[in-house]
Amino acid sequence: MPTTDPHGRAAVDAPETPPASRLPWRGATNPVLPGFHPDPSVCRVDDEEGTWYYLVTSTFEYLPGLPVYRSRDLVSWELVGHALHRAGQVDLSSVRDSGGMFAPTIRHDGSRFLVLCTLVDGPAGASGNFVVTARDAAGPWSDPVWWHDEGIDPSLLVDDDGRLWAHGTRGAQPQEWDQQTSVWVREMDRESLRLVGEERVVWSGAVRGAVWAEGPHLFRRDGQVYLVASEGGTAFHHAVSVARADSPLGPYEGYAGNPVLTHRHLGQGSEVVNVGHADLVDSPDGSTWAVALASRPVGGTDVLGRETFVLPVEWQDGWPVFAPGAGRLVPEPSHPAPRVGPVRAGTTHDARRPDDRTRSLLAVRRYPDEVAEQGPGGSWTIDAGAGLSERRPAFVGYRLADLPARLEVEVDEVPDGATAALALRYSSAAWVSLGVGPRGSATEVVVVSCEGGDEHVLAAVTVPGPPVGRLVLDVSGLRAAGTWVPAEGAPVPVGTAGLDELGASASGGFVGVVYGVVAEGTGMVRARGLEAGPLPVADGMP
Repeated sequence: MPTTDPHGRAAVDAPETPPASRLPWRGATNPVLPGFHPDPSVCRVDDEEGTWYYLVTSTFEYLPGLPVYRSRDLVSWELVGHALHRAGQVDLSSVRDSGGMFAPTIRHDGSRFLVLCTLVDGPAGASGNFVVTARDAAGPWSDPVWWHDEGIDPSLLVDDDGRLWAHGTRGAQPQEWDQQTSVWVREMDRESLRLVGEERVVWSGAVRGAVWAEGPHLFRRDGQVYLVASEGGTAFHHAVSVARADSPLGPYEGYAGNPVLTHRHLGQGSEVVNVGHADLVDSPDGSTWAVALASRPVGGTDVLGRETFVLPVEWQDGWPVFAPGAGRLVPEPSHPAPRVGPVRAGTTHDARRPDDRTRSLLAVRRYPDEVAEQGPGGSWTIDAGAGLSERRPAFVGYRLADLPARLEVEVDEVPDGATAALALRYSSAAWVSLGVGPRGSATEVVVVSCEGGDEHVLAAVTVPGPPVGRLVLDVSGLRAAGTWVPAEGAPVPVGTAGLDELGASASGGFVGVVYGVVAEGTGMVRARGLEAGPLPVADGMP
């Protein structure tokens, strides 16, 4: 075995991943945004540079919120900004885990971008549905205009005549069955961005008794208005259905072929599950495409969360057919050809690459610069504070986008009274960490697991010397093996933690795992080089 890695550091042996615990569709085109990218919404903008598609996803309790991506072909995406990017726009201090930013929609009305979203559990007067706008998708974005109404999942139809039709989901009144919801439609004023005029309740799902008709989007095509909405909940029974009408206000006729997209008929052993929450966009050549969320479980747990996938849509007899000829998501979908004008538009980064440095740094219920200061050479100075079980941990991290993976960070300084840890966070009640801290003239290294809110020390070792070195978590299947590599000395295996609870299927919620650094206690922790990459190949093993 090699004794050093390609950077000249002490090498760490990687565990082998059991075949049954490998990530499906690894390295494929789908998902086009891997890792925690749920509830995708997409729009198209044509200008002198050609055609750009813009996409936004949910972020729940994390900030910055609502990442805005752009692409030429719906496959290769680059992060251009966030709709929520500065203090004062929203207050997430009171939101629960998997509360906060639910199901955004992005649209362009010919002169500006509009993002609509729901803040769940926000403070009085600044919670519920809102709209923010920007002339440039990179920002700056406006302060929210709050609607002060009930419900979730707001969306917008920019109609052919320029009128704006808002729509969303709320609990049905009265309810005929448990968890019945309704889709409402109402005009939105272009200037004030307030709801005006008559409201009409138009839909409660394609299947009588179906729960959570939600995520609605209206589209105008060939003189008719189409409603695309999900139902069945966001887990195994998730599905997409379609209806149409002559007017945004209805009445709507449901499609006899509903649902138009689901994987529930494939059974619980399907490689890709939970498919739903679709949005549509036309390309300049008239073809139609959809983005949707889905999950790729590993050993039965959706560690990466709900990811963004793309698929083609054809129109037959006045109705959309999703993934024609397949009827399901596929790993290598077709996609629109890029349309690029004479003006050079810059580069497009592939967000599917785990090493893509355009990824977004996240913090919990506050902005990353409130937690850590980034310096040259990928260095970090973190003001130690609350741990991962608290509402506002001293934690910064990135979406986990690939498995198996080696996660690592270099620790340069940990003062007395503090601990620095490399962590996998699903929620305040479900996380795993490999931490290091000073204990006199020695260093203590511990593996900690939190399941259902109960913290357990799974392994602890004490080694001579200061807490300066490298923390390594090798994630393979549903196990994370922790190793401490001191600046002077050989790697020290510490222990292993299970990841079975780090997913919605086990712990509820709507997010995916975020890996990062947490500094607990008091004082300034200094670290650098937070990285995620593939597990090293061991002695000719595939």
